[in-house]
Amino acid sequence: MTKLIRAAAYPRYSSDNQREESITAQLRAIQDYCQRKGYVLVESYPDEERSATTDRRPSFQRMIADSAKRLFDIVVVHKLDRFARNRYDSAHYKRILKKNGVRVESVLEQLDDSPESVILESVLEGMAEYYSMNLARESRKGMLENAMKGIHTGGRPPYGLKVNKETRKLEIDEDRYRAVQIYFQGIDNGLPLEGIADAINEKGFRTQEGRKFTKNSFGEWASNRKYKGDFTWDVSSEKDEDGKRNTNKKKAAEQQIFIPGIIPAIIDSALWERVNAKMSERKRTAGRMKAKVNYLLTGKITCGQCGALYAGNSYRNSKSADNTLLTYYKCQGKCGNTSIRKDDIESLAIEKLLDTCFSEAGTSEIIARVKELYDKQRSDGRAEIAPIKNELKELEQTVENWIRSLGKGIRGLEERIVEAQQRQEALEYELHKITIMQAAKEIDDDLILSIINDKKHLLLSGDDEDKKQVLQEYVDRIVIQPSTDINNYDTEITYRVFSNGGEGSRTVVPPILLCHL
Repeated sequence: MTKLIRAAAYPRYSSDNQREESITAQLRAIQDYCQRKGYVLVESYPDEERSATTDRRPSFQRMIADSAKRLFDIVVVHKLDRFARNRYDSAHYKRILKKNGVRVESVLEQLDDSPESVILESVLEGMAEYYSMNLARESRKGMLENAMKGIHTGGRPPYGLKVNKETRKLEIDEDRYRAVQIYFQGIDNGLPLEGIADAINEKGFRTQEGRKFTKNSFGEWASNRKYKGDFTWDVSSEKDEDGKRNTNKKKAAEQQIFIPGIIPAIIDSALWERVNAKMSERKRTAGRMKAKVNYLLTGKITCGQCGALYAGNSYRNSKSADNTLLTYYKCQGKCGNTSIRKDDIESLAIEKLLDTCFSEAGTSEIIARVKELYDKQRSDGRAEIAPIKNELKELEQTVENWIRSLGKGIRGLEERIVEAQQRQEALEYELHKITIMQAAKEIDDDLILSIINDKKHLLLSGDDEDKKQVLQEYVDRIVIQPSTDINNYDTEITYRVFSNGGEGSRTVVPPILLCHL
């Protein structure tokens, strides 16, 4: 089945002398771009008479919010300055989009982060690790002491529990705990989640957000040990590269901290154990029924005949004894150009990437380019420290004033507070990076080399997500020349070289004839 790539348009004009036709012209160019690339344009978020120097743009903020709902895969702008003229906001919102699985493309410009920028970011993260580890270590000491006493260590309490304002310990929420009991009893009796949600709604309960319950409202209720009275701490996996934590990913049981019986139990232990086992089995059964295919070169393969993108496809070969799953890429333009086997083209892209970018000569070039970029950013950043600190101070005072106004009953400031806090986060991130760079005049070749080797190891790993991460960074595009034979076709692979900003020349692998005996 073809995977459609869904695009969202973000056209914008800001100055008074720009006419409404500017939006129309941008949108027309974006539509043409999507048609050439084979994208399906599913939504448009136009902002009129709004400056890109501020993130207080209603359609822009709605687009960022919608990205978390997985409504589209790509945001297409006419030009980079339509997205943001301020690089702090640009980096901040691109990180949010990246986290939500959305990338930004421009009709007129190459917007992808350059490989040397990605490597430099990893270098700076490594340099900051010492400071972060020290801070985390001190914070963890206090939190561990609180956890051992059963004191709530932060975050929203599970549904059915609340925090006592005086003791700061969890206690039963008399207005909600019955919904938790209905859920556990329903699972124990074999009821479907839809039926359990209906039963809870009939009793008048609503979710923490005030909505009716659905089958998707229960999350990790079945595995939450707090419901049987155990205090749990340090359960979630480590934070990701954006400093965010996915609470659905858990550490191994031996790495978690449990203090049994310190919270009033909503569910008895025997019922909790039965329900936890049943829900774990449901997940295993559902997983066995799905065959998830990870297409490593999504968005990178183009048809040399009609110019459309290739998309991943799969189907079961009913004639084979074991109902084999066949995977391949297919031209979305339906021009008749050959499909290509997934394993063939992905193996070829990896092989040639190892021969070029990760060769001895390629590695030397990467190191040189990263050091050049470091020197430039270090020099540029020196003059930015004072303005960033001044703006942070102003923002802090502004937010305090708004919060004080809220306390006096003045409404309508909530959205502005959130926007200001997002701005603070972006500025703090940039200031932290600049401070680290000013502390080190240069970066060691061995540090850069270790990160390059890490990427090489990811490329050679058995994890498809690791391989995809590297291929998406380094492969610019792959063109499949016209052919009607899946066993014989010419392909041209273009890798991104290390020119600042991701622009400039490209390293082209000559056409390769794939022959299958």
